[in-house]
Amino acid sequence: MRRTTLIVADIEASIRFYRDVLGFELWLDNRSKVSAGSLPSGQPVGAPSRFVIMKGRHPWIGMVGLLQYGESRAAQAPPETLQPGATVLMIETDQLDVIYARMQQAGTPIYRAPETNEVEGAGGLRWQATFLFAFDPDGHMLEINQRGPTVQSESVPVAAAAAVRVERRFVPVRTGQLHLRRAAPVAGFGLRTPVVLLHQTPLSGRMFSELLPQLARDRVVYAPDTPGYGESDPPANVPQLGDYCDALHDFIGELREPVDLVGYHTGALIAAECAVRYPAEIRRLVLISMPLFSAASRATLNVDAALTEDGSALLAEWRSTMSVRPPGQSLEQAARIVAEKQRAGARAAWAMSAVQQYEPESRLRLIRQPTAVIRVRDGLWDQSAAAAALIPESRLLDAPEWSFGLFDAFPAAVAERIRGALD
Repeated sequence: MRRTTLIVADIEASIRFYRDVLGFELWLDNRSKVSAGSLPSGQPVGAPSRFVIMKGRHPWIGMVGLLQYGESRAAQAPPETLQPGATVLMIETDQLDVIYARMQQAGTPIYRAPETNEVEGAGGLRWQATFLFAFDPDGHMLEINQRGPTVQSESVPVAAAAAVRVERRFVPVRTGQLHLRRAAPVAGFGLRTPVVLLHQTPLSGRMFSELLPQLARDRVVYAPDTPGYGESDPPANVPQLGDYCDALHDFIGELREPVDLVGYHTGALIAAECAVRYPAEIRRLVLISMPLFSAASRATLNVDAALTEDGSALLAEWRSTMSVRPPGQSLEQAARIVAEKQRAGARAAWAMSAVQQYEPESRLRLIRQPTAVIRVRDGLWDQSAAAAALIPESRLLDAPEWSFGLFDAFPAAVAERIRGALD
């Protein structure tokens, strides 16, 4: 459904309630007159009418219309019982306590104070949720809902709750075709904000193959290949870091709802820049191993991706991968990493060149989304802590037990850490 429109008695009072108490913004305000073609209201032709749209955070479905015919009048008292034809408007929030306090201050009729219960949804998935029931100025009942953590019940096998479908797609963006993997629960997929995973370069979204089904138990998850890597078309010229963000935004914008971004290494920098460039579309960030290098260190980054006829470059890549291969990562998974690094060919270092020219310090200070920075033992321990110190709304989470290959070796544990940060 696109939107609900409520017929109201005093539109100014309704605007104040939805704006000042619930946190919506006034998005559209049309003033007109009742005509012969207006909805049946009992008002004479020529009487004033006013229609406004109040907009929540969701850019596509998070809207409520308010329509007043004629002059303002006193609203009816909240109903004692709900009869057929009544409306219950369900609104999801992550600030239920704030809304409840505003309602008390404004004298809002409250039917039931916040109460937390366990909920069972489609596919047997269970979670905790807190509910607040109240009435708006016209007596429409509101169900204000804040979701809590997922619950695993002994009566619901994890396998049943975690049935996931993984598929691959190509979508058009400004750099050409963007290849991505998409994973979602078979049932009940609309439970959480979608997550977009941004990979380390010169790898691809394939590095999240083991993580995808774990994280997609209760949300839709996308793992795109950064333009020029994996199977995504490359940019026409050597890009800046922001160019990657703009191409990814072409895809994210088509989802028509905010997303959470999870980035690793280069992907973490891209995620951070996306959050600054497109704050309305990015809800939360999880940045894993943040490559915050000084200007002097950036100047020494290796941006040479030369191939060799004797295959020595490939052998060196194999040995490098084997040297940091963690327990729990199979030989086949390690080989997959080496193979992915070859796809970009001579363009493999383009993203590193973009990192070399990027000045992250000033950009990280502009991030306003809640952010979790996870540092692991893969060479960026100190840099990740320094990055977290620059981001205003950040938490630093230590995972010293993880290192290179963490998404292959510990996918379930990594998914739970990400899930906890996003929820």
